[in-house]
Amino acid sequence: MAKKVAARKKIDVNRIAALAREIKEHEQVKRQIESEIKDAQEEIKQVMTDNNLSELLADIFTIRYASVPSNRFDQKAFKADNPKLFEMYSRASESMRFTIT
Repeated sequence: MAKKVAARKKIDVNRIAALAREIKEHEQVKRQIESEIKDAQEEIKQVMTDNNLSELLADIFTIRYASVPSNRFDQKAFKADNPKLFEMYSRASESMRFTIT
């Protein structure tokens, strides 16, 4: 008995190419905007650092730039010190990746 296979839809290559082109254009705009945001943040951080401020009130905004302590698990050191235990608690995972080149 043969397996029933669902019919595939016809691929509109022109539509796919147009979508890919649109995505690439949006990604470029996104990179430009992210760069402008980063530059503005760096300028504010520099002003705050120069004036030894961790908080600044500007118009309706409260801007904070302060150290935030945290503790993180050092996976690399643990693996080096306890390879068998690390292997015991490691598990494989899988994810989907979408790229356009």
